Amino acid sequence: MRITNNMMVGTFMRNLNNNTRALDQLQERLSTGKDLNRPSDDPVGLVGALRLRTGLTESAKYLDNVNDGLAWLQTTDIALGQVGDILQRVRELTISGASDVLPQQARDAIAKEVNELSFQLLQVSNTTHGDKFIFSGYRTNQPAFGVGGVYNGSPTPSPIEFEVGVNVKMAVNVEGERIFKTIPDAFQILTDIATDLSTGNTVNLSGPRIAELDAVMDRILSIRAEVGAKTNRLELTETRLQDSKLNLTDLLSKTEDANIGETITQLKMQENVYRASLGSGARIIQPTLMDFLR
Repeated sequence: MRITNNMMVGTFMRNLNNNTRALDQLQERLSTGKDLNRPSDDPVGLVGALRLRTGLTESAKYLDNVNDGLAWLQTTDIALGQVGDILQRVRELTISGASDVLPQQARDAIAKEVNELSFQLLQVSNTTHGDKFIFSGYRTNQPAFGVGGVYNGSPTPSPIEFEVGVNVKMAVNVEGERIFKTIPDAFQILTDIATDLSTGNTVNLSGPRIAELDAVMDRILSIRAEVGAKTNRLELTETRLQDSKLNLTDLLSKTEDANIGETITQLKMQENVYRASLGSGARIIQPTLMDFLR
């Protein structure tokens, strides 16, 4: 087959374009730090990278839910601790007021403090996390309790759940009705104690009132233990999700990130090939009739 000048030039231009394209791809990989910049770079690798990115997105969302759940549980535990402190103080006052040698004027003063503690208990029962009332069930936009300890939250049970894994949900709230209104009623006990103090009923103060207070305090401790168990579970879930996120990030890096050292080496080699192509083309295209007439 006869090789013409046009064929040589055409072959040269095609090879030069291929070398230019390869050089451009290496420069793009080096500038972006990615081996995968478009689907055509590696269709199979792209599918794997997309799956890994989906896993990372899910892990990030689950981690956000876990952090929100932990914050909610922490607020709940603090509130329950405050309830326990209030009830412990009321118990101390009740024991003091049950003494037969105590003058009625002193009992009246104790009754006033118990009433103030009752108001404080009502305030704690309407604790908020952000703009949500934590003891209102799913009626988080309104206070759990009104004047006199009337429960305004949603009926029990009414869990508020956070999704912390694939098809895994955890309820993080405790309904106020269970905490304060389960028999014996915490608000009613404080009202009865204040009444017994005002009337000098030391028999009730030293007997049933102490027993009722102890029952409520035991209930609070039991609920705090549940909250603590859920907190531990969420913390373990957080650790697992963080480990999973690290692993997925590492796999994604191996799938789509460029090896910078290797890419630089390839770029230098391709630059040499490109310069050689230009030099070869100069020899093919340069000769003209004038060159032979010199």
